[in-house]
Amino acid sequence: MDTSFRKTSLVSIHVCLFMISLVLFVQYIPEMGQVHTESIMLIAFAIVLSLFTGLRAGLFTSLVILFCLGSLYFWNLFFRPEDQSLLFSEATLLYYGFCLLALVILSGSLHERVKEISDLNQTLSEQVRRLVAIDTETGLDNQDRFVLELQLEIDRTRRHGEAFTVFLYKIDYLTEFKKLYGQQEYENFLNYFSRQLYISTRTTDKKFRLSVEEFALILPHASEEHMSILTNRFRDMLGDYKTESGKIVTFTNHIAHYTVTKETDIESPTEILSLIGNELKSYAL
Repeated sequence: MDTSFRKTSLVSIHVCLFMISLVLFVQYIPEMGQVHTESIMLIAFAIVLSLFTGLRAGLFTSLVILFCLGSLYFWNLFFRPEDQSLLFSEATLLYYGFCLLALVILSGSLHERVKEISDLNQTLSEQVRRLVAIDTETGLDNQDRFVLELQLEIDRTRRHGEAFTVFLYKIDYLTEFKKLYGQQEYENFLNYFSRQLYISTRTTDKKFRLSVEEFALILPHASEEHMSILTNRFRDMLGDYKTESGKIVTFTNHIAHYTVTKETDIESPTEILSLIGNELKSYAL
């Protein structure tokens, strides 16, 4: 929060400096002869461009403007010296160039400060999103928390050698069920499924929702020898579901698991997800 406050203060200072400079420029506009209106429009264009696209684009535009005005000055000086209406003095051109660059630098800096605050807000929003790692429909942890917890379990296994197992649980046609029976019945089923999941697992088991139809479990201290019992338990967990209207709906599911031990050559959660995902797809075929 302190960083955000400092950056906001810097933006306020830049805005004040920019407004003061703009007021002074309006009061002491250099007289550019018959191209006076065009010169003011050009400087306004450079300022707007710098405000919306950044300092680099503003400075490049300023150099082009000064080059064009400088070329006009020298063309009139050498080829039309008798026509004084288009000529402006070197001091006027220098003053105009100084004002142009100063205003462009201030507006470009303002753009950068605003962009920094925008990036900071986006970063903070992402951090909040990761901290609030709860799926609102089921109350289970979400995929971000799953990846974090999975990495913690991998690190723990490397240090202490205690195995753990990851289950991936896919409920078939859950999306179609929502479309067919409506939002309320869909929420009722998710509540029912969440209760069944908690009943069928230990308090130390970690439960997650990865997508609309996919759920995951991390089972600490669960070795491969227990997997056939656990797989059958999870496979029969749903059974027949009775809707509010009294209709019986039978859900099918697909389950895949992977046990990680100290000897397992696994470096990241991505590898485990890839292995289990491929296994789940093979079961679905």
